[in-house]
Amino acid sequence: MKIFTKQEIRALEDTGAQAGIPLSQMMEQAGRALASAIEDRLRPLKGRAIALLCGSGNNGGDGFVCARVLAEKGARCTVLLTQGEPQTDLARAAFIQMPKTVTPLCTQHQRQESEEALSAAACVVDCIFGFGFHGTLSGDPAHFLALCNSLPCLRVAADLPSGTECDSAKASENTFQAHVTVAFSGKKPAHVSYPARAFCGDVLVAPVGIPPHLTEAAPASLLELDTASLLPFLPPKGAQANKGDFGRLLLVCGSFGMAGACIMAARGALRCGVGLLHIAIDARAYPIVASAVPEAIFTLLDFSSPTWREELTPALEACTACAIGSGLGASADFLCPPVFSYFAHQPKPLLLDADALNYCARHPDTLNQLNAPLVTTPHPGEMARLLGLTASQVQQERLPLAQRFAAQTGAVTVLKGAGTIIAGESQTALNPTGNWGMAKGGSGDVLAGIIGAFLAQGVPPFAAAALGAYLHGLAGDLCRERFTAPAMLPTDLPEMLPYAWKKLLPPCAKSAAGI
Repeated sequence: MKIFTKQEIRALEDTGAQAGIPLSQMMEQAGRALASAIEDRLRPLKGRAIALLCGSGNNGGDGFVCARVLAEKGARCTVLLTQGEPQTDLARAAFIQMPKTVTPLCTQHQRQESEEALSAAACVVDCIFGFGFHGTLSGDPAHFLALCNSLPCLRVAADLPSGTECDSAKASENTFQAHVTVAFSGKKPAHVSYPARAFCGDVLVAPVGIPPHLTEAAPASLLELDTASLLPFLPPKGAQANKGDFGRLLLVCGSFGMAGACIMAARGALRCGVGLLHIAIDARAYPIVASAVPEAIFTLLDFSSPTWREELTPALEACTACAIGSGLGASADFLCPPVFSYFAHQPKPLLLDADALNYCARHPDTLNQLNAPLVTTPHPGEMARLLGLTASQVQQERLPLAQRFAAQTGAVTVLKGAGTIIAGESQTALNPTGNWGMAKGGSGDVLAGIIGAFLAQGVPPFAAAALGAYLHGLAGDLCRERFTAPAMLPTDLPEMLPYAWKKLLPPCAKSAAGI
């Protein structure tokens, strides 16, 4: 599904206007869609007290239309003007058309009456700011939104909860906490990316009169992943294919004491169709890993031997893709330099995870020296180290920081966490699958193996990362269904991947893809 930025949604509205759909008609449709969403959840409307917080712009105008429609159905509507009188021609026209049964109150001059109207409401509708909000809430909007959040009533947001920024998905203090958000024309980044996503509740997309063919043709730089968008990413299969046709993935991972990370990455890779799995590992961890991954072949490394680098070279030369970092620990200081040196002038893809990313944070110029197609898979703490920020700062600006890092490094960046972000140099995708039960050490190792498997099969880096993140999260959702979120384990994820594959595509697509 397309995700529209502020600039893109404005361009879409302009296109609709040029096609003969006036903005006044779009406002009418938006207000009616808002009223319909409320009626669906608050039947019967007759006699119900509904408070609408309205701003001075066109988002307030949507609220005035909504109030008129709800009042005509018998609801007792109160409009709270949080920024004074409407300031746009469209909003003023909608305000004038409200029936006399709608009570308007100015929050600045009728504060007590406004607070009483909110406290008595069965439903509160937020129509203060639209997709143009930026910065921090203050004044009457901040005060009354905070009051709304404390009330035991239905809370509905028009387009975006006030306090969220459309493109960055940042959220101000006192942001409206909606149970339902009615997104006009299409979803925006704040609807699908955290922290703003946490304030949206259920997101309903409502058309506002723009012809569907214009929406479908409209450019959008962001994408919310779904099965339809992932189908073209699948590596082709053939009836006469052999293991050599499905790539050779080299995992450089799993130091002594952290062999489990290697095992989880390996099991994830094997469940995603890689033809040959080659593991380069500390020789001391070999007995543990070999017994858990009998399908792999191994290069055993003894760092006390003067020839260990030479022993690694054939494995690097033979692979079609490499993933390095899972469970490396202190071994990263030994293994990253020769691997990075090899990939400095290689066209083969390289995935950096975990301790390989921590190595890059300690050696900031490293990423710029790698000319191979890159995928990085940081969690917020690793991203913070790479950018010189705190994890909290990363979480507040997940989307723009992932995009910035991708642009700076040229690497497809998979910023893990709720609403995993896949950022490339020219495109960004947001992943809707996954749950908090995956927030356990080891889940990321499985993801690294999955993406590495797709890279080894020749799937382009952005497509491999998007497909891997979606499938990984889908396996996590199936684990939650079977085991519950608290009880599920990262080691369950590879075992649930076969069922995720079955669920990923309908039968006809499975047949076409050879699955």
